[in-house]
Amino acid sequence: MKWTATTPLTTMTATIEELWNALRAGASSAQRRVDASHPLDLYADFEPPSRPGLVLFCPVRPPEATSLRAISIERRQRSDESWSLRVSLEEPALLPVFKELCRDIIEATKQGVSPTAAGSAVLARIERWRSLMQAVPAGLSRSELRGLIGELLVLETFVIPQFGEAAAIKAWTGPLGTPQDFQLATGLRLEIKTLDYAGDRVTINGLRQLDAGGDPLQLGAVRVENTGLDAPGALTASRLIARLRAQLASAPAALQEFEALLRFSRWDDSVQSDQVSVRLKRIDWHTVDRNFPRLTSQTVPDGVTEATYVVNLPSLP
Repeated sequence: MKWTATTPLTTMTATIEELWNALRAGASSAQRRVDASHPLDLYADFEPPSRPGLVLFCPVRPPEATSLRAISIERRQRSDESWSLRVSLEEPALLPVFKELCRDIIEATKQGVSPTAAGSAVLARIERWRSLMQAVPAGLSRSELRGLIGELLVLETFVIPQFGEAAAIKAWTGPLGTPQDFQLATGLRLEIKTLDYAGDRVTINGLRQLDAGGDPLQLGAVRVENTGLDAPGALTASRLIARLRAQLASAPAALQEFEALLRFSRWDDSVQSDQVSVRLKRIDWHTVDRNFPRLTSQTVPDGVTEATYVVNLPSLP
């Protein structure tokens, strides 16, 4: 598949893991801002010998929160009467999951969160993760399976070949509830929609799904046709997951992150999930720019805070 994005790419700042590694090299506790452009006072935090964390400084007292089994949440008032909210990992074996939690908090608070509401926003993301981790997977609907197949196909056929296993798994953020399905290290974002081979309409869920906040954005239309399980080229979610697990076997850290992301997708190996069997026909890429039909918070009338709508995909050259 040929990549034809024409939008210039941007450069991201250091990842949370890179910040922790830099802080780990110091001899004492230290902090470093996660992103100079982030509107909130969010800092990577590290306490020797192996206690990474994320700390928010805010002007008002954050709500009270209950720590998780392996993650502590500390709220303190500072000498200048401002407040800090520190989230730290207590169980090193869960670093891959904690890293994704921190990345999700950073991304989810980049827009639309005031300093006075920052504490509540951070705790809301933590509570969402708590619910996801404690939920019992009950299998996916047919439409959810089709969507998962589309994301896995893009992961397998484009993102991994272009960026390698570790970076590709880091880029797959859709299971974490981010507006777009992939956030590449280059700054480019990908939103993936799975549709019938001859279809031309996709459903957009929310005002942020086609709004990358200034980053370049591509919409990938994964075109498939329904087929039997034994048909040539037949794909199911379980077959794709098995192939990706085999490919990631040589990258244990990436495989561990992949398994965590599958859980957040509500995937369960014990549930029969082969009722959706498709054959890939092609993947079309659409540049989402000012000429692409979409709704965003900047283009809807005042008072409209959310919307789900259907877009007719523009014809490709």
